[in-house]
Parts: sequence; C-alpha cells; structure tokens
Amino acid sequence: MGCAIAEAALRPEWDVVWLSDIPWPSLWQRPQELASRFPESARILFVEPWTLGQPATFRPTEVAARVRRVSFPFLPLHARSLGLRRTAYALGSSGIATSALFAMQRAWARGLVRTLRPGARRLAVAQNFMAEPFLATLRAERTVYDMIDAPLHFAPVPPRLVPRWERLLRDADRVVVTSGPLRTLAHQGGAAAPLLVGNGVDVARFDPSRVEPAVLPGDPAAPVFGYVGSLHSWFDVPLVEALARAIPESRVVLVGPAHPSVAREIERAAIALPNLFWIGPKPKEAVPGLVRAFRAGLIPFRRTPLTEAVNPVKLYEYAAAGVPCVTTRFSDEVDGWGEAARVAATPEDFVRAARSLLAAPADPGRLIAFARRNDWAEIARRFVSICLEDAA
Repeated sequence: MGCAIAEAALRPEWDVVWLSDIPWPSLWQRPQELASRFPESARILFVEPWTLGQPATFRPTEVAARVRRVSFPFLPLHARSLGLRRTAYALGSSGIATSALFAMQRAWARGLVRTLRPGARRLAVAQNFMAEPFLATLRAERTVYDMIDAPLHFAPVPPRLVPRWERLLRDADRVVVTSGPLRTLAHQGGAAAPLLVGNGVDVARFDPSRVEPAVLPGDPAAPVFGYVGSLHSWFDVPLVEALARAIPESRVVLVGPAHPSVAREIERAAIALPNLFWIGPKPKEAVPGLVRAFRAGLIPFRRTPLTEAVNPVKLYEYAAAGVPCVTTRFSDEVDGWGEAARVAATPEDFVRAARSLLAAPADPGRLIAFARRNDWAEIARRFVSICLEDAA
C-alpha cells in the first residue's frame, strides 16, 4: 500500500539528483537507504563528494537498481586529512578562490544535467549544504534539504560560507531533520517549518533467526561489547578503555573507519588491553552478523554541539538484532529511546550498565519491536511523501 501511494505521488516520472555528504561505497547510512528506496518510476543520480581514499567515478555509473553514482568536487571541509581540511578552509575563506570553484562546479553540474532524462520532472535532495552554490544549475522543480547533522559543528566552516547554509534553509521547498535539536538549529538558521524524519534500520537484514553471529577476535567464550560506526573525535576512547579494563572477562570490539588521530589512540589502547580489538571498516553485508555477535552495543560518544543533534543509525541496528545498547548521555534525546538503551551519565555508570547486561540480558523481543517501529521502509515512505507532496 505504501509503495502504491509513493508511486502515485511520483507520476509523471522524476529524476532525483541526490547531493550526498558521504560516498556511496562508504558506511551504509541514511543517504544510501533512502536513495535506494525511492519507487520504481524514479531515477536517482547519487552525487557524492570526491573523497581521497574512496574509489571515485566521474561518469555516472549504475550501482543499484535505478541508482547511478558520480563523484563531484565538493569543497572538502569535512575531509579526514587535517592538511586537506585546512586547505579547504583557506579556499573557502577566499572570495577569489570560491568564485573560481563555484564556477567550475556549475560547469560540472551542467554536464550532469545532460545525463538526466529529457522530459522527466526533477527533484534535488541536498544532504550536503556545499551543494548550494550550484543548485540553481540543476534546474530542479523542487529542492529538499535533508539535514542529517549540524554542519557548522562537524568541522570548521569559513564564516563567508555560512550564508550559503542559511540560504539553503530559507530557499528549499522542504527542510527535513533527523532530531529535535536539529529542528531547533534549522529554525535558527532560517527554515520556516522543518519536518522531523528520524533514522532507522532494515529490520529484515538483522533477523536473528536468519543471521549467524560473526566470529570475532579474542576468547570465543568471552561476551562482546561492540561498536559499529565511524570512530572520530566524538568517540570516547578512554571510556571504552575503562570498560575493557573494568570487565577483563569480556571483549570490547570496535568496527569501522577511524580518523588517523583516533586510530592511533585506539591502537595504543589495544596494545595495553588484550581484550580490546579494532577490526577496521567492514562491508554493509557483514554488519548484521557482527552485531548479532554482541552481548551489548555501545554508543560511547562525547557530548559536543555535533553529537547533541545526532540520531544514530547504530541504535536501531543493535535493536533489530535483539541487542541492547549502552550509551552515554551525549544528547537529551537518549531518554526517549526507552527499552532500547541503558543511559549512563558517568564512566562508572557506563561500566555498571554494561556489567548488568552480562548478568541479565535484555528481552530481544522488545528490542526488535522498537526497531520495527523505525524500519527504513516506513521512513522512506514518509520521506518520499514529504519530498513530493502537492507535486503530482
């Protein structure tokens, strides 16, 4: 029924130019989940940042049914490399440099427009606010800004570029946010009526009856406290060190790409703690089995202006596998997660909550029910409806 409604909303055909803030081959997150779930009558051009360390493609290339991927030279303000971020900041602070960059981007965007279908209606979905300088070149019938992070808090943004973000908030036909704090931030930036559509999970992929737990490093008899996701400045390495040290009969396993400075910190900790393991990034196909091997999932985030607005996908992935979560109070929204999370205000509380889950595991049925209420299928249906309401 939901798909039929979405299909009706998409007549006549739409070409969707998806302006992502992460590459398609990166961690499988909201951009890929929503883009791949648009109805069959839509065609998606997934425009990703040209990122060092990721395979790039400069000709639109099919990566999924009705989805083509292409790399684009966004200003890399959020690059992993500190040197590249500093260079991007300097470029973004220069009027001459940004004028040249934006002119080049508009020319590049005109080339992308020529790959779209003649006669199809056009929707621009911007998740990267640095698309604003060339949005008009796409000649989209409507623009939706899907604000999934606090962009001014993720990495330093040159003051001269902040008005670009504010203009996108004002001018977009719809502004969608993933959390209450982001809705407040969007209002402050100029959005008239931002709409809340949180993150979620493909529950079927994590079905405990169909997914075997992965084999993880360390003593197979030791229960696992695990984390899946990016390891960046907001990740509290000393906290997971304290957990591994306090419960030596457990394993603490971290999965995901790490910022170089955080990687060095984790590697030093793993040398001192034989039950702490970092196994690097894994493909999305491996994530359900990895999570199924956890006794509890971890969200050990520091509280920062960025994390205060985060709605973490990993929360829903843990729950879909029937795995409870231990989280820091990195956001006021954690109190709304109910049975899906044990919330810790201090490092001692964090260790205590993890230890309690060894003694009395949570009810997986209640966790899976929580995940089902946040399935990507329903979230995508709502997102498509918001994108194209009154546009048929």
